[in-house]
Amino acid sequence: MSSPVFSVQSPLNLPRDDRHPSSLLQSQTSQIFTPTESALFNHYLEHTSKDKTVDDEDQYTLQIGIPNLAFQNKFLMKSVLAFSAVCRCCDIINQSSISRGDRGQVLALLSIADRYHMESLREIQASLSKTDQYDHILANAAMMGMYGSSSHCIRIWLAETASSDDLERNRFMPKSRQWISLFRAVRVAYTGLMNNRFQAEDMAHLALATSPIGPVAGCDFQMHCECEVVSRVDQQKGPQDHALYPIMAATVAPALERLGRMTRQMIKNEMGDCGDQGSPVIHSDSDVQACLAALELFRNITSETFLDNSFMSKTPGHSHLASELDVNPVCQVSKISPWMRRYSARITSIIPSRLPRRFIMAFVHKAPTKYLSLVEDMMSLMELGAPGAYGTTVCPLGPVNSEPSLAHQLAVDIFSHWLVLVMLLDKVWWIGGIGAWELGQLISLRRETGWQMSLWKTGEDWWPESMFEISRQFNKHRVKGRV
Repeated sequence: MSSPVFSVQSPLNLPRDDRHPSSLLQSQTSQIFTPTESALFNHYLEHTSKDKTVDDEDQYTLQIGIPNLAFQNKFLMKSVLAFSAVCRCCDIINQSSISRGDRGQVLALLSIADRYHMESLREIQASLSKTDQYDHILANAAMMGMYGSSSHCIRIWLAETASSDDLERNRFMPKSRQWISLFRAVRVAYTGLMNNRFQAEDMAHLALATSPIGPVAGCDFQMHCECEVVSRVDQQKGPQDHALYPIMAATVAPALERLGRMTRQMIKNEMGDCGDQGSPVIHSDSDVQACLAALELFRNITSETFLDNSFMSKTPGHSHLASELDVNPVCQVSKISPWMRRYSARITSIIPSRLPRRFIMAFVHKAPTKYLSLVEDMMSLMELGAPGAYGTTVCPLGPVNSEPSLAHQLAVDIFSHWLVLVMLLDKVWWIGGIGAWELGQLISLRRETGWQMSLWKTGEDWWPESMFEISRQFNKHRVKGRV
C-alpha cells in the first residue's frame, strides 16, 4: 500500500487541533507496517520523540515534522524506526532489574535497528545525487546522529555486561569511530548545503564506519505497543546537578593551564628541531593548527559549561532566543523548510544553544576535520583485549611503524579532556556512558604506550584520569537510581 502523505507546516501556523496528531499517524501504521514496525513507530511517537528539555519548535520537529516527513520517504522512516529500536533498548537496560531474556531482547532490537540503519544509509547514498528533497536529507542525518550515539551506548552496555566466555562479544563491541562519524553527519550535510556542494560522497564514509549486528539466531522477537517505558526526569537536569560537577569546576582551570603549557612546550621543541633526517616526523603544520583550533574550541566549551547560569532565569525570553534566530537561507539551504533549517542549525550549534548537551557535544560538530582525523588515527591503534584493572580495556598498539606523532598524542589528550565534560551528560539517554567508556579506552592506551617520543610522563597526574577514577569510585559505591 502506498504511504500516506501529510502536509508539514510550521508549528506557528498549525491549527490548534492538529498540534498533536499522534493518533492520526498511529491510525495509519497498521495499514502499511508489519506489527514490529508499527510498534516501533508508535514507540517513537509516544516516547522517543518526547523531550521536555527543548522548546515548542524543537518538540514540533521531533513529534510532528519528522514523523510526517518519514511517511513521505522510506529511508527516513527506516532511520526513525532504527532510532526508536535503540530507544527501546535504552529503556530495557535502565530497568531496575534485567534478566537474561532482557539481554536477548536488547540484542534482537539492536539487530533490527542496525538492519534499518544500513538499509537507510544505502538508499540515501544511492538517491542523494538525484534528489533535492533536502528536508528529508537533514532529518535523516539528525536521526542517524542520535542513532549513532545511542546504539554506541547499547554496545557499551553489552560489552560491559558480557561474560568472559561470551563467544559473541566481538560481534557487538563498540567502535569509537562509528558514533563520531554518525553524530557529525548532520553538520556535514548542513554545511555542505550552505556551501552548495553537498554530494553523495559526503555520506559515503558513514558506510565504512558502521559495524552492523547480524540477525540474532533463534530469537523469536515480538514487541508490543504497551511496552513499559522508563521515565526521563533526570534528563531535564543540567550539568550543575551532576554529582561530579563541583569537583570538575574546582579543578578544570589548572588542568587547562597544564594542557596549554604542554602544547606550547611541544611547539617550542618542534620549532627548535634541527630537522635531523634520522629522527621521526613529529607533525605537519596543518596537524598543529588543527590541534590549536580544537584546543581553543575546548576552552570555549569549558567556559560555557562551568559558567554561573543563575542569570539565565533573569533574562526575559532567553529560552525562546534560539527559535527566533535563523541562518541566511543561501544556496541549497534555501530549499529547506524554515523549521527544519532552524532545527538543524540548533542541534549542530550553528545557532548558539544553552542546552548543555548541545554546546558540549558541539565539539564533535565544530572541531576541524583534520583534528578528528588525528583522533581517529589514534583510535585505530586500539585493539580491544582483556578487561584492564580499572574496568576498562587494555588497548595494545599496532605495529612499531605505526607509532603516532606528537600531534596525534596532543589531539587525543585534548579529546580526553573533552570526554570529561561528556561524562556530565550521562543522563541524556542517547549519550549515556559514552564519555566514561571512551575515556577509559584512552587511559588504557596512554598507560600501555612504549613510544620513543611521548608527550606523557609515567606517573604524572593527568586530570582526565583523575576525574575518571573519581567517577568510577562514585558509581561503585552509590545506590543505583540515586544521583
